[in-house]
Amino acid sequence: MTPAVGVLGLAGVEMAVSDPTTPTIVGSREFFAILTETRHPATQQIMRHFAWSHLPLELQEISRPCGELALQMLKCPDGPELTAGLRKLLEAKDCFVRAALDR
Repeated sequence: MTPAVGVLGLAGVEMAVSDPTTPTIVGSREFFAILTETRHPATQQIMRHFAWSHLPLELQEISRPCGELALQMLKCPDGPELTAGLRKLLEAKDCFVRAALDR
């Protein structure tokens, strides 16, 4: 039996999910793993760090836009430039979150 296919969309990124009956929290590490399962291992590795669902709400407000931008960048092909760009975005996100901790 072939599993049903659903469509999951976030920030303009759409992807087929093999089992739509299994809930996945948007912004979780599992969510990013699903969205990148067919991508290069370097892309998979860095994307998991953009998860925001585990953070307190006030930090999610800071982290989520960076995670959504990272998802938009998945429109680019895998390669060293994508990895470098995502790494720099991750560094910026980390700085923004640390800055918010100082409030």
